Amino acid sequence: MLLLDYTPPYIPHVTGLPNVMPGRWGARPLTVALTVLVLTCVVSAPGAAPRSPEEWLRRAADLLARADTTAAIHVLEHSHLDDHTDPRASVLLGTLYRKQGTIDGRLRSQRVLENARLRFPRDPDVCMDLGLTYFAQRFFPASVACFERTLQLDPGRCGASYMIGLYHYRNWKRVNDFHDNLVRAKNWLRDAWTCDDRNADAALLYLYARYVLHDASVREADLFLSRFSDRPEFHLYRGVLAYDDERYENCARYFERGLDLLSSDDRAMYDNLASVLPITEFDRYLETSPQRVRALRRGYWLTADPDPTSIVNERELEHVYRVFLADVLYSNDWTGQRGWDTDRGQAFIKFGRPMHIEYTLGENDRTGYEERWSYVLGGVFQEFFFVDEFLNGTPRIPYTADVLVHFMLHEPELSALLPRVAPVPGALDVVAFRDDDLHGSFYAAMRVNADTLAMNADPGSTNRYVIRGAYFDQDWNRDGGVADTVWTSGLARRVTAGAQVLEFVRRVPVAFDDYHVAWSFEDEHVRARAIERADADLERFANNGLTLSDVLLFDGEPGPPAASAGSITDTIDRGNGCMRPRIAHGYGPSEPLRAYLEVYHLNVAGGASAYDVRYSIYPAVRVDSPVWVDWLRAAGRMLGLLDGAPVIAQSFVRQGTSHTERERITIDISALEAGDYELVVEVTDRNSGDRATTQASLTREATRVAGGNTR
Repeated sequence: MLLLDYTPPYIPHVTGLPNVMPGRWGARPLTVALTVLVLTCVVSAPGAAPRSPEEWLRRAADLLARADTTAAIHVLEHSHLDDHTDPRASVLLGTLYRKQGTIDGRLRSQRVLENARLRFPRDPDVCMDLGLTYFAQRFFPASVACFERTLQLDPGRCGASYMIGLYHYRNWKRVNDFHDNLVRAKNWLRDAWTCDDRNADAALLYLYARYVLHDASVREADLFLSRFSDRPEFHLYRGVLAYDDERYENCARYFERGLDLLSSDDRAMYDNLASVLPITEFDRYLETSPQRVRALRRGYWLTADPDPTSIVNERELEHVYRVFLADVLYSNDWTGQRGWDTDRGQAFIKFGRPMHIEYTLGENDRTGYEERWSYVLGGVFQEFFFVDEFLNGTPRIPYTADVLVHFMLHEPELSALLPRVAPVPGALDVVAFRDDDLHGSFYAAMRVNADTLAMNADPGSTNRYVIRGAYFDQDWNRDGGVADTVWTSGLARRVTAGAQVLEFVRRVPVAFDDYHVAWSFEDEHVRARAIERADADLERFANNGLTLSDVLLFDGEPGPPAASAGSITDTIDRGNGCMRPRIAHGYGPSEPLRAYLEVYHLNVAGGASAYDVRYSIYPAVRVDSPVWVDWLRAAGRMLGLLDGAPVIAQSFVRQGTSHTERERITIDISALEAGDYELVVEVTDRNSGDRATTQASLTREATRVAGGNTR
């Protein structure tokens, strides 16, 4: 065996004698002679060495117990290893050298253990430790030969089976192509954990190998999970299997437990949005406070959630799934680079599994091993290539591929989730009112396209529908939810723009706050679903000054108050009357606009209130989308953004005797051309001088959009 360096034999220092330096023997003959004489006496003196190696091992063990590794090594180095009748001291010294983690330490370990093997060729401990040292030196053929020899000498040596399995597993991971290595790894790792059921690492890598070979077993995963319940990887792996089976509720439970058990550094990688955001938005994300970052993260995943009204967020589960598998597949054990930090891992996290991976050698300006990943992203074919120029298991996008790097940085994360139910068009309006000094309500009015629903649901067996709602505070914490099951006959059916629609209204009493609201409507067999989102601002009602409710646009004349309204109706019962909301705010050429709002905290001076109210309709001005659409920005307000004169304006002077008044008005909008508009209501309290405004959007259609109630 060729050694890369040479360490001279240890020469003990004798007190009172000068040091002997190489190259100076001739200059100091008397000193040299005396030194050799003293050393000879020290080495050959009777009783200088213990009669048994037990004494040296005991001394080393005592020093190691006191965490004095250097002194333990010193004792073993002077224990006259060549005189020992067994290799235990040599094995311990070789282990301590190797654990220093340096090149010199590994070379010393190799030399000590190779000498021990010459003296004890049939000792399994020597073979095993020498194999570990070769493995640390990356002398893989020699290390595998040592492990195989260990198993010949001692078939019950479980660690040898594990190391052979680990070698084949890492050899596969370096290229991710040679599956014969993975098959060998699976077999050896199975032998390792069968031999030693405490070896969690062997069990884990065995499960990974089976997963990559498409041979995963839920039964085995559950067995190992019960045995190693304190290891987060087993929970996350079990969640991966549940995700693949589309058992998302089970997946969420496994992922939640696994993430809770992770170290803070690893958990941060799952929470970090760096791998999913475009680089332009990520800079803004980093500039926020840690508390705000957590809120933005919740908002991001709720915005991406296919159904925010359910407890399970399939889109966030997909992200955890990808991050975990990226680490499993593309981490580099030799460099310590985690899979989510590699170019391949980042592509996997952002875009999911490629349709196809081609393994080739590089050519032209790219050399080394190459992988080509094929995707169809947004209907466009996209190909990524990663080159391992030095064959060290770290393929990356070449620096010359600027287009790919730019695409990776600027594209957001894309979901590969396929809809489990047919999407149904719908619309959601949310209007907020104040009920008293401490409470308010928002009314969620939803419209669902009945024609699309009938095409996808089973009309012969669908008699009921499930309606769910959820609302979240400003920091995207779930604040509450509602659920209803209604018969088809309990839903209002109308004809709008030539299509039949189902409509319903749900009142939700809440505290004063800003809310993000989501509503879903699905058939009882979960074949079709409508999902809509909106925002509700009740925080303004906590003010003591003049405040307005939202504007309710409704159809027809108000009816009498409902005698006993259930949780699901088709009207809003306010102001001593029932009004049917005009959902989506679309109007035909000859339809008038009917609006209702409430005015709060009027100043009643001398027992009377007086205020001016002005209704103005402006052409719509495009503003930022609500938070549900753009998670980094708050909902844009129209107030202050309307320029020029209104198209329609009407003003009135009102008087009353209450702190709260109600306004209803019918406006002729036949003069409006087709397009989008904004109704702005401004109220000025004549007694206090306070002013408040509110608004509602509307659309003037070119053709008739509404029809009679066919319920």
